[in-house]
Amino acid sequence: MPQTFFHTFSIALTAILSVLCIIFFAILLRRTGRISLETDQGLLRLTIDLLIPCLIIDRILNTNAFSEAQNLWLPPFLGFSLTGLGILAGFAVTFLPAWGTGLSTRQQKRTFASCVGILNYGYIAIPLVDVLFSDNHRTMGVLFLQYLGAEVSIWTLVVFTLRGKFDSTSWRQLINGPILAILIVVPLNLLGHSVLISEEFHDYIVLCFGFLMWAIHQIGQTAIPISLMTVGLTITAFIRHEEIKNRWRTTLKISFWSCLIRLVIMPTIFLTLAVLLPCTVEIKRVLVIHGAMGSAIFPIVLSKLYNGNTETAFDTVISNTLVSIITLPLWIAFGMKMI
Repeated sequence: MPQTFFHTFSIALTAILSVLCIIFFAILLRRTGRISLETDQGLLRLTIDLLIPCLIIDRILNTNAFSEAQNLWLPPFLGFSLTGLGILAGFAVTFLPAWGTGLSTRQQKRTFASCVGILNYGYIAIPLVDVLFSDNHRTMGVLFLQYLGAEVSIWTLVVFTLRGKFDSTSWRQLINGPILAILIVVPLNLLGHSVLISEEFHDYIVLCFGFLMWAIHQIGQTAIPISLMTVGLTITAFIRHEEIKNRWRTTLKISFWSCLIRLVIMPTIFLTLAVLLPCTVEIKRVLVIHGAMGSAIFPIVLSKLYNGNTETAFDTVISNTLVSIITLPLWIAFGMKMI
């Protein structure tokens, strides 16, 4: 029985509110001094180096989504190219008069384009897919391959946009836990579903490594809540009320263009692709989910690392992240109805 618009809307709204609750708890713990600033780097490294890789391994090993070749090559291509399209949309705004955009310096313009280009492809999208499509692992497997394309785009397109040149050290960032997990476990998935592998050998492998898979599964279960808490702690570190009050006019202008691109124009493009592309339902679902996302939080950190403008990054990211609380369930419900 197909889900109605309002049923899908209520599920999406419940999912995003659950996500926000976890983020809020992290902010509350930071504000009350229960979690110190010294823990942030450790939590971030724990999430990237262990928790997310374990979640990827657990979900991809248990999916049969890659029996269709399209689910292997198209999601990474879409993740990379659509990030590039978002950056171009951001640059289009920078050609408008500075009095109307709040973007007066070259540094601000590069930072704005970078931030609106990167959608929240991981920390928020993963729990949403988990709630909306928890009856199978196929959509999650496709999500992680689109994650791969988006991750590659960060350390190439986005870093280039921020610095105006390719940075040799940024390429090393591609060797990280999530990308290595995807590159290792996808071939294992294909091997495990190959007709060349006998059922007896498969049972033998499960018997020998069952304890390891159980451990990976348990660790992966913690990835979503801890990663969301990391997002909350990251946001708290950049909230400075006095600075926001001093530049509220510029903040409003940047916020308007940020929300227009990330929450109106880009979702329309993603949804159009989901409807028109002759692709699998898993790819269509991931396009709808990713298209509805606001900007990722991580560009705020990148702007500090690569000589961007952190105030512009904060205004761009936080504004459409907050507005997406309202628009995200609407886009998801509408998108699911269309596909």
